[in-house]
Amino acid sequence: MQERRKYPRVDISFPVECDELLHKNYFYTVSKDLSTGGVRIVSNKFLPKNEQIKVSINLIDKMVNLNAKVAWCNEVRASDNYLCGLEFVEANKSSRNEIANFLSKINQ
Repeated sequence: MQERRKYPRVDISFPVECDELLHKNYFYTVSKDLSTGGVRIVSNKFLPKNEQIKVSINLIDKMVNLNAKVAWCNEVRASDNYLCGLEFVEANKSSRNEIANFLSKINQ
């Protein structure tokens, strides 16, 4: 099967702060993977497709704040949690470079 992703993912788990902009709901979670184009997170509630979320990612030596939208959200079998794919939108070049540099360091 051919990979359709624009940006390669790196499996990594770390704390992520999320703020649902429309519903004014702020929550902490963890990532499952990260790329320069988005992040996959765990959520304890369903997040509707295209919902706008402000994401703060701690890259150990730097905090990166990005706007994202929910690309997909699926229930985890035998669990009360969901896995959600967030696509970064309006990400400036500096933020994408910070993520790319971080990912290159952990992939060495």
